[in-house]
Amino acid sequence: MSSSTQADLGQVLVDFSTNGAFPEEEAVSAAHVNSPMVSAALVVLQDAKAALEDEVRQTSRETAPNVDTWIKHAKSIQDDIQRSRQLASSIVRQAEADGERKEVLEEKETYADFLTKEVSFNNQLLSVLRSLQAVNESLNMAEELASERRIIDGLHMLEAAWKSLGEIPLEKTTRVMRLLDSRCFELRVLIHEQFSTIWKALIIVDREESTITINREVPGDTTNIDQAVIGLKAYKELDDAAKKLWGDLDEVVLKPRTNLQTGTMPTIKAHGNSLSLGTEVTNNTIKSLFLDIQTTIQFLIDNVPDEIIQLLAKRMMPVLSTRILEVWLDTAVPASLDDMVDYQKALALVGDFAAKLDALKWPGADIFNDWVSNAPKIWLSKRRETTLDWTRNQLSLGIGTPQIAERIETRMVAREEGNHLAATGTTATHDWDDAWSDDGEDTPEDSLKEQSNSETRNRKSLDEERRATEVFTPIATPTTDEDQIDDAADAWGWGDDDAIDGDTDAPADPAPPQAKPEDQLPLERPASSTTREMTLSEKYWTSSLPRAVYNTVEQVYADGAHLTQPQNEHIPVTPAAPSLFGLPTLILAMYRAISPYYYSLEPGGNMYLYNDAMWLSERFQQFLSEWQNRADISPRAYNLVKLEPETKVLISFGKRAYTNELNAQRTIINDLLGGAQNFFQQDTQMSGELEDAIEIVIKHIRAEAALWQKILPYSAWASATGSLVNAIATKLINDVFDLTDIGVDEAERTATILSRVEGLDDLFIPRPDTSKPQNGASASDPVPLTSQFADKWMKMKFLSEVLQSNLKDVKFLWFESDLSLYFTVDEVVDLVHLSFEKNAAVRQAVREIRENPNPKGVDEF
Repeated sequence: MSSSTQADLGQVLVDFSTNGAFPEEEAVSAAHVNSPMVSAALVVLQDAKAALEDEVRQTSRETAPNVDTWIKHAKSIQDDIQRSRQLASSIVRQAEADGERKEVLEEKETYADFLTKEVSFNNQLLSVLRSLQAVNESLNMAEELASERRIIDGLHMLEAAWKSLGEIPLEKTTRVMRLLDSRCFELRVLIHEQFSTIWKALIIVDREESTITINREVPGDTTNIDQAVIGLKAYKELDDAAKKLWGDLDEVVLKPRTNLQTGTMPTIKAHGNSLSLGTEVTNNTIKSLFLDIQTTIQFLIDNVPDEIIQLLAKRMMPVLSTRILEVWLDTAVPASLDDMVDYQKALALVGDFAAKLDALKWPGADIFNDWVSNAPKIWLSKRRETTLDWTRNQLSLGIGTPQIAERIETRMVAREEGNHLAATGTTATHDWDDAWSDDGEDTPEDSLKEQSNSETRNRKSLDEERRATEVFTPIATPTTDEDQIDDAADAWGWGDDDAIDGDTDAPADPAPPQAKPEDQLPLERPASSTTREMTLSEKYWTSSLPRAVYNTVEQVYADGAHLTQPQNEHIPVTPAAPSLFGLPTLILAMYRAISPYYYSLEPGGNMYLYNDAMWLSERFQQFLSEWQNRADISPRAYNLVKLEPETKVLISFGKRAYTNELNAQRTIINDLLGGAQNFFQQDTQMSGELEDAIEIVIKHIRAEAALWQKILPYSAWASATGSLVNAIATKLINDVFDLTDIGVDEAERTATILSRVEGLDDLFIPRPDTSKPQNGASASDPVPLTSQFADKWMKMKFLSEVLQSNLKDVKFLWFESDLSLYFTVDEVVDLVHLSFEKNAAVRQAVREIRENPNPKGVDEF
């Protein structure tokens, strides 16, 4: 290291020590220090120290006066601090002394509050004790008054004590309050018992003697009945007392007097303050009843305080008025016009009674005034109720004994037609509207004459039956809207069976052709235009129900006509006349509503129902016609009878019953024939069983026919029975066509079954009038009219013929006979294919049939 560096080392250390300066030269800061260098540095440091000490001494000499001044100030500050400490200590001591004084003051304030509350408590206690003492004294006084039987004063004192007790500011659970409250209750019970005893002495009820005595006061007691009312108010038992008084009055006096079921009724007598049942027996008139009730009301007004009278009347009159109305006045309302004089007297008596109630200022007059003012309405209600009850009872008796009825009509007919009608003595059309109409259609009797000259029954008779069918087929006539109400036909014969069958049992194949009426006219109708008047009639049977209904309706209208007469305007129920004319509608509505049940209880009930409905409809139409021609009724009564809608509803009602019966029977027949199964292909039946099954069906039809024959006229019976025959024919025809093929044996078996069904022909043999001379032939062998009432009958007969014929016979039936009138080309072709094997002859026959679809020249239908 160089000498300059060694010299600078001491100065570097001095600068670092005094100023903290670090050498900037790298050579100095990184130089290696050895002992010689340290020595040299120490010398420099010693010199720096000496210089520094000199400087300090110099500075001390220069600053000595300032230091003395600072020392003085420091001592002064120390003295001030000492005084502040002493002052703070003094303040602390004074503050501690103030807290002690405050605590003492608070203790004194608390004590003063305690004394104040103690004084207040003592004052309150004194007040409560005085109040308790006053209540106790009041209770003592009340008890003393009660012992002296001064009930009202004692009750007032007890009420005051109870009120004062309630005002005492003391808990009710405290012992003294419980004791006083218990004493109040005991005194209240005691006074109430004494009061009840006095009330019983004021109101005396003697049930054995049937007497009620009302005393104004009790002998030997200061309490009278007016004061007793005050007591009742205090106990809030005024309403209960009025209720009990009414109950006693009703039980002892009024019920025995107003009960009509007792037979003998005593009179009501009032003697001063006593009301009792007299020993005399009064009559059961409304006048005597009102007199006795007036006696009772006057007795109550004279002897019972007003406060109880008002409550008593409010309870009494609703019950008594209702009883009088239901037991007395309602029974006085006549069910007819026969007792109208007595009814007028009753109305006058009721009006007078209501006026007297108003005069006595007694409630309940409004009920009786309403009964008088509503006399027409009340009478009408009674008449309606009685009439409907009587009708209901008549219907509940059931069908009763059948009664014969007859329908007679006179009209102009062609002379030849009249001869036919006279020959048979009956009609045999699908419905009586067609048979009795004036449109000049052919009638069943025309065909009867044609058939009367026929030979014995053989295959040739099919032509005659076909012609009879053509003649008897009625020309369809337009129906009104009312006729379309029901699906049954609109006629005496309970409808067109063809139409019914078409609706319910329509065959799968088209209907067979039928000759038009106009095509038949040249052959069947007489050419003569000469006419004559002829009376036609049919007998039938009705039950006993419609006559009862008709007589009731007729009587109602007779009473309505009587009320509408000008000379009868004084009758009080005259205003009810228009409404009375509406009562038959209710009667007939009830008949339609409940009679089906009673009809269903008898065999053939639906047929009786239809007969009855038609009989009622006819009689009502006749009644309406006679009504319009009567001269003994007032002009306004003509338009009050509105039976036209009812007759139409009755017709619809009867048709519905008829339709239901036929539908039910056709359903039974269909089920007996296998239902949805093919009758000829049932798996569970052999050939013999099929014949047994068809016999069951035939027996069923004959049984129904025999039943209906006792009810229906011939035309209606034949129409209904024909419907059943048509059902079996339709089912068998359809089942034959549903077969896939028919062998020889099967064809023979099927034809045998069909021939058995043909035995039903004997049901439709017309019954000639034995009183008329007839040809021997016609009388011995009449032609059955089955085809007239069963449109499928001829088709079934021809089907049987086809099944038993060879191919040549089938062609003969088609071209020469009348097969084409009942079968279509397709149906015949199907039968040929079913019955014969396909070969050249069959194909030739089919071709010939198809080439001549209408060999008879009649349009198919």
